[in-house]
Amino acid sequence: MNRFLWTVLRFSLCAWVGAASLFVVTGVREVTITDFDAATKNVLAATRFPAYYAFGFTLVAVAAGSALGLILANNEMRRRKVVVLTLSVFALVVMYLDHQFIYQPLEIMMLEPEGRLDPDFFTYHQWSKYINCVSVGACLIASFVSAWPGRSSVIGNSTSDS
Repeated sequence: MNRFLWTVLRFSLCAWVGAASLFVVTGVREVTITDFDAATKNVLAATRFPAYYAFGFTLVAVAAGSALGLILANNEMRRRKVVVLTLSVFALVVMYLDHQFIYQPLEIMMLEPEGRLDPDFFTYHQWSKYINCVSVGACLIASFVSAWPGRSSVIGNSTSDS
């Protein structure tokens, strides 16, 4: 069970960091391309962001659940597991706050024809970039902590997943 939980934990964190990175790269390309007008760019963003949050919440929640399962399963490498769980829960809380207090007002502005002209649009957009960096950054750190080879009580086995 330990190996399975470690695999799920590592996969979920790495998958989220990769998906979020791809989302950002794609989003930046769509916004900077001159072939789309502002209304089209808004529709594209409003179409993509619900999936972004769905994937993010799901993958990070699975990672947090796996970390908790590992903590409950045994006490080996407990500090590492607690760090990963803490970072994962922190990322979930930040994502929730972002979704509730930044993304939802931004989405309302994006769906209005002149929403990008709202003076608050730029402020919300800046906050969205910063808070998403914090959330994904926490997951990136958690993924490194979870993937770092652990100390083994068995000589010669430096990648123990217990």
